[in-house]
Amino acid sequence: MLTNKRSSRSQSATRKQSRGPVWLRLLLIAIFALLLIGVLPAPWALDIGGHFSPLGEWDGYGPVQASNGGHYLMFTHLHGGILNGDASACGIRGCHSLTGSAQLCTSSGQRYTFGLTGTVHGWVSTDGALTDITLTGGTPKALPHGSVLAFRGTWRGAVLPLATTNSFFTEVFTPAGAMRTSTSGADGGTAHGKLRFGSATAFDQACNALASGAH
Repeated sequence: MLTNKRSSRSQSATRKQSRGPVWLRLLLIAIFALLLIGVLPAPWALDIGGHFSPLGEWDGYGPVQASNGGHYLMFTHLHGGILNGDASACGIRGCHSLTGSAQLCTSSGQRYTFGLTGTVHGWVSTDGALTDITLTGGTPKALPHGSVLAFRGTWRGAVLPLATTNSFFTEVFTPAGAMRTSTSGADGGTAHGKLRFGSATAFDQACNALASGAH
């Protein structure tokens, strides 16, 4: 009888050890729940352009050419998914919104920084996903009142080709890259470019080369 009691206590202790502390199980459950909440609505945000980021971030830059002859480089810092600060845009079909910032440097050596919002029309992956990006505001000089720089493109693997969807780019910027204080439809045109994964440091170096005439 005593042996049976000892055996029963031993088995009970073994089961408790195998289950682990209660707090550890609760922590694992909480982590799993957070992953579901943060990842499931927008799995594409973890692998933007084929670059894995647990925070749903992506930095990239590339050349932009305008129909009026202007040459530029554009850098974007993208933040996607439910943790991008715009959870209101999430619904039963997932989270598709982008937030972030963009920089534009010109052949004359001028640089501008803009606020960025956008939408990725995809769920599992960015590859093949139609993407809209809009630039607003601006420092050290703001865009003329009522002007926004709107781009659209479809991811092709690690590359995001973009083209303007309105005429403001050439209305705002002269061929030399100076920002006009007011816009005119007479200056309307288009601009297109390609963004690839790259750091802000690499963008700075490319901007210096552009300003020196090595574009």
